[in-house]
Amino acid sequence: MPTPAFDSSLPNPQANGYKINPIDQTIRTDMEVGASRSRRRTAVRQDKVALSWLLTDAQLTTFRTWFDDSTKAAGGAAWFTINIPVGATGLTNKTVKFVGAPTEEYQDGFYWKVSATIEVQG
Repeated sequence: MPTPAFDSSLPNPQANGYKINPIDQTIRTDMEVGASRSRRRTAVRQDKVALSWLLTDAQLTTFRTWFDDSTKAAGGAAWFTINIPVGATGLTNKTVKFVGAPTEEYQDGFYWKVSATIEVQG
């Protein structure tokens, strides 16, 4: 089954406030004597990305429907594809998954700021 895509009727995430947090790929073991031992858990790059959308009431309803749909984001449990800025390459289609539930904050002018953290696959 192909990976579902982010709803194309919704805008891309906003660039301001966009933040990439690399996941630590090492594990450290303290020894009884001598220096601690560090080793790599995986060779695959993993990043957590904080992003947000500014949505109208109608777009928020569409986002919630897409997020809850078991064939799409499955309440945040499923991987999906979305165009996000990655490094200097501009918008890139990446496979991602939500880390926790998005937050929704009312903004002046009948808009909603939806903020979420996603995990980027490879």
